[in-house]
Amino acid sequence: MTQYSGLRIKQICENKLGIEFRSGRGSHRNGWYVRNGRKLKRITVPCTRDEVPPKTFGSMARQLGLNKREFDELLRCILDEDEYFALIMHR
Repeated sequence: MTQYSGLRIKQICENKLGIEFRSGRGSHRNGWYVRNGRKLKRITVPCTRDEVPPKTFGSMARQLGLNKREFDELLRCILDEDEYFALIMHR
């Protein structure tokens, strides 16, 4: 599994899924995956340049309704937004 920093995960989620993160105080940012005007999944991402620990990576995957492998595929651009949407709607 590829290692990612929190900032890189945030950038990929913004670019690939259109998630808009709220800037706030502290070291984490919250954002919603929105499709057709509906908030479907919420994700909290640590804003750090350090690699995200495996436990945190798994937690972020679960927040988006994915397992670690699927989340890694989403981040590596193997899985696109339409495939992601189809996955979460059939669970």
